[in-house]
Amino acid sequence: MNRLISTLAVVIALSVFACSADAAKPAKVDKAAARAAKKDGAALAGKVTKIDGMNIVVQTRGKEATEVTIATDANTKFEGGATSLADLKPGMMIQASPGNGTATKIVARPADRAAKRAARKAAK
Repeated sequence: MNRLISTLAVVIALSVFACSADAAKPAKVDKAAARAAKKDGAALAGKVTKIDGMNIVVQTRGKEATEVTIATDANTKFEGGATSLADLKPGMMIQASPGNGTATKIVARPADRAAKRAARKAAK
């Protein structure tokens, strides 16, 4: 009888431990939804191919062209080779954030710098 009670006590203890371990695990996050949420707020980087007023078309690394609207108010930050929307030229490499909607931060590199980098990559 003691052996049966001991065995039952061990089984109950193990089942309680297993249940508490499952409860301690965080809920699984939908990976696709997490990637989409991250992508929505992520910066968009690529080469400027067309400028049309406040809209610019950026060719990303995957050769996908994306149109971005740039805010022209005082809160918009320009860094790198551009200090205003008028300074952006086709061929420049930029990083606009956020990557969707209206971009409020632009980091630009001159076109000649991007061309030199591409030439170095091609030479390797």
